[in-house]
Amino acid sequence: MPVITVNWWQGNDRAARRELVSGITDVVSRVSGCPGEAVTVIVRDVDPGHWGKGGHLADETRLPRSRR
Repeated sequence: MPVITVNWWQGNDRAARRELVSGITDVVSRVSGCPGEAVTVIVRDVDPGHWGKGGHLADETRLPRSRR
């Protein structure tokens, strides 16, 4: 059934990952009509030094973390 992959920056704690997985599962289950048990969510923690945005590595930007 549905497999969703989320790439986000390292540093989010386990509680945030749990909330993310739960919320995504709820929405996908509701929209697709499949049971929540059939939804797979993969969360990848990416180092900002391995993430490019606007032609620059994210760890080199001066934007606050919430705006990256």
